[in-house]
Amino acid sequence: MKRVVVVGATDGLGRALAAEYASRGGWVCLVGRGVERLEAVRAEVAGRFPDATVAAVVCELREPGRIGPAFREAIASIGHCDLFVFNAGVMYHGDGQTSDPAKDRETMEVNAVAAVEMLGLAANYFREARRGQIAAISSIAGDRGRKGNPAYNASKAALTTYLEGLRNRLHPFGVTVSTVKPGFLGTKMTAGKAGLFWVASPADAARIIADRLERRHEVFYVYRRWGVLGLALHHVPRFLFKRFGPP
Repeated sequence: MKRVVVVGATDGLGRALAAEYASRGGWVCLVGRGVERLEAVRAEVAGRFPDATVAAVVCELREPGRIGPAFREAIASIGHCDLFVFNAGVMYHGDGQTSDPAKDRETMEVNAVAAVEMLGLAANYFREARRGQIAAISSIAGDRGRKGNPAYNASKAALTTYLEGLRNRLHPFGVTVSTVKPGFLGTKMTAGKAGLFWVASPADAARIIADRLERRHEVFYVYRRWGVLGLALHHVPRFLFKRFGPP
């Protein structure tokens, strides 16, 4: 049975991914912050899917000294790991006009710096094992820099590029590295935002992601049409994107 670690598993897509893999009878370790919240989610998933083995490890990604120990505890809790999924992330909704340096720093620290540290540990683990799969939830928002949230865009662009580097490094060792760009999801992160389209529920997204990871797809969107939109946005000339690009 597949043994899976999901980082950022207490809400939204991460919670749905944990449930999806548990529904398939896997051994799943949920990594998240907040002891009570994490245990509640672990108990819920374990209760829904009694055939699965569900563990939990507390990790606050804003505390660098906790990342290494949490990684080792997560692997130990399920014996070994076949798939390591990094889903954790933060996104603050600003006014689209001014920067909040403290929030921008936190965005980069969680979405990029902590992700690089945790995924680097996973890369070393799988390289030594000469097998396995790494997946991380990036975003179409990282494909271009947008005026509405430059820090979030930059954090996801950094994550995407880092994953590409790991993919090239680990390919000779039989390790797959997958970059997932979901598009809009119906989560707390998008709650109250106007103008959303092609919105996927966390449960539907988790099912699609799990199926495509099973097929070892390396870079993909939840709905394939997001890929067409991403390609189109990538080719919009800079002078037009500055004037008419999305917020």
